[in-house]
Amino acid sequence: MRRNRLKAIVVAGLLTAGSAAVADNTPLSGEMLAFQCAGCHGYNGHSVGPATPSLAGFPQEYFVDSMMGYKDGSRYATIMDRVAIGYTEEQFEAMAEFFAAQPYLPAQQDFDPELAERGAAIHDEHCNTCHSEGGRYPEPDTAPIAGQWMPYLRDSFEDFREHGRWQPRGMERRLLSVDDLEALVHYYGSQQDPAAYVFD
Repeated sequence: MRRNRLKAIVVAGLLTAGSAAVADNTPLSGEMLAFQCAGCHGYNGHSVGPATPSLAGFPQEYFVDSMMGYKDGSRYATIMDRVAIGYTEEQFEAMAEFFAAQPYLPAQQDFDPELAERGAAIHDEHCNTCHSEGGRYPEPDTAPIAGQWMPYLRDSFEDFREHGRWQPRGMERRLLSVDDLEALVHYYGSQQDPAAYVFD
C-alpha cells in the first residue's frame, strides 16, 4: 500500500512537469527531459533505489523501445504507462542519448555471498547468452541488470512470472524457479565495482 501511494505521488509530479514542458512548445534538451525522471531514477539516472532501476548507461535503442512500449501499452507497467504517455518518441530519443552517455554506477547493497555464488552458476547456464559479462554488458536490446537494486530486480522477475510482462522465447522456455531467481538477484546485486562497468 505504501509503495503504491508513493508511486501515485511521484506520477502526479512527473505528469505535471511533463505537461508544463509540452504546453509552451519549448524544445527541451535530453538532459532537461531526463531531469524529470530524477524523482524516481536519481540524478543523471543514478537511482538511489530501491524500487527503480538506474538508467545511466542504458543502450539508446533499449531505452526508446521500452518507453514506446509503455506509451502504447504493449509493455506491462504499474506507473510508467501513465508517465510515458506525456512524451513523444523524439523526446524519448533525446533522453536516451543523455542517459547512454552517463557512467553506470552499480548499487552498493548487502547480499548473501552463498546465494550470489549459486546465482553466478545459474547465470552462466541460462542467462549469459543475452546478458553477457555477468549481466553487466549493455547490448542494444538489453540493459545492464547486474548492479541494479535487488528489490527492483525481484519486482522485475515477478512482473515476468506473474503479470505477463513480455519476455523473449528463450526466457520463457527456461522458467526458472523462485529460488533460482532469488539466487540471480543476489548474484547481480553482488557486482558492485564501478570499474567493471566501463566498456568501449
